[in-house]
Amino acid sequence: MVTQRRPLRFTPAVAAQPKTQTDWRLRIDSISHSDAVIAAEWLNSAKGTAAYRRVIAFRGELEFLSKTLVVLRQQRREAKAGRPHGRAAILADANAAAELGKLQEQFRTRHNALNQVLSRYTYIPALAYSPDFSAWRFNTVPKHRTAGQEIELPDGVMTIRVTESSVIAALARLAASRELNKVRLCEQCGKRWIVSLREMDKFCKSDCREASYKKSPEFKNRKAANQRRYRERLKRAQANGAALR
Repeated sequence: MVTQRRPLRFTPAVAAQPKTQTDWRLRIDSISHSDAVIAAEWLNSAKGTAAYRRVIAFRGELEFLSKTLVVLRQQRREAKAGRPHGRAAILADANAAAELGKLQEQFRTRHNALNQVLSRYTYIPALAYSPDFSAWRFNTVPKHRTAGQEIELPDGVMTIRVTESSVIAALARLAASRELNKVRLCEQCGKRWIVSLREMDKFCKSDCREASYKKSPEFKNRKAANQRRYRERLKRAQANGAALR
């Protein structure tokens, strides 16, 4: 079964002000979706370039730090909940604290290095406008145009220019909202970046989805069951034919 993926679109610049918590949640989801669209479209167009490799390395560090942060949080909780009793328990607790310290130091070092990378990109606030829609759009834009791949994407109201700096900012925002996985490679071909809004959004096209399904145990089991039913029907048909003769 092939499901239809949500079409790529941006937050409308003329969208009504959210009034309920549900409306606010939808607006936030839409903003992160816009960031995912920007990143995925640029990554697919910039493959093979030095800019692409820099952005991929940046995303990899974001992913590592995000996962490490989850582990640190869990270990800190366990350390606070622990109540050592006896010498063995105290020693075990000390070993756990040492391991936690190592992980925290590794996180601190790589986090500082990531911020050093971010410092290469400078942004300034800017307002764009659309006289056709009487709409303003506020954003931060790169202070200096970076060399490398640059694409233009229409957002329904305006056309935005997407560069390496734009994608770095989009990925950082996604990581900060714990939604970095909204931009990921197709799990089958591993060649095309997709916007993944749901856990089931793993493939760039129906061919990849079907190819992945054919390798799954579910497909093999269903195929084996169909073959068994076919052989049973064939045997019954042959038996009925022999009886008629």
